[in-house]
Amino acid sequence: MTSLTVDQNGLVPPGLCPNCHLNTGFSVRNSGLSTYIWPHPQTEHPSVEHQIKYGMRTWLRQIPAICGHCSKTVVLHQLIRFNEDGKTGDVLRVIQVWPERQPRELHTSVPNTVRDLFAEGARAEAAEAYRAAGAMYRAAVEEICKDLGAEGNNLASKINDLVNRGVTQEIVEDLHEARFLGNWSLHDGLEFSAEEVADVAGLIAEAVHILYVQPEERRAMRDARKARRDAFAAGNP
Repeated sequence: MTSLTVDQNGLVPPGLCPNCHLNTGFSVRNSGLSTYIWPHPQTEHPSVEHQIKYGMRTWLRQIPAICGHCSKTVVLHQLIRFNEDGKTGDVLRVIQVWPERQPRELHTSVPNTVRDLFAEGARAEAAEAYRAAGAMYRAAVEEICKDLGAEGNNLASKINDLVNRGVTQEIVEDLHEARFLGNWSLHDGLEFSAEEVADVAGLIAEAVHILYVQPEERRAMRDARKARRDAFAAGNP
């Protein structure tokens, strides 16, 4: 639970932005637009009298917020349980209600087997099934190792072998993070926060961008340069 002083409108816990898909902080767009929508609509935080009147210490607050990275707007719902003083409380849950959260996707230059496993993990993440997401993200990493020809008796050794395939040590360490998440989810039944799963998904996305997307982009640029040279040569014999 995130503790807060409820009447400080700028306090919004970090989360995954649906626009830029980064795990970032949010700020309130306009404090005058922040409202409590349940159990009774009102703009000010509910007083002790209101809490007694409606028999509820837990209220749902709607907040228009701005992503700290891309500056685009999202609408969040905070489920808040107030303390007896009526001014402080705990954020029990933060739910993104607009725009609709879309599962992550990898670039089309990434092999389909990797993309499919990652997409399944992303759907699990979007559904807040974080252990399932961790397992599928681990499977995606194992498929990356297979695609790059890594060898070893287990996934850890295969990831380590990637340095022999031209992969940087930094990427190797990031892929190990995904392995840890998957192992602990599968074998130990550990539960992870949305932020931890989002971080690992981001590490995989960054890794495949370097391993697959950038080489494809450079190849496309080389082909375009060659096509221009060939066209120029054909017009100037």
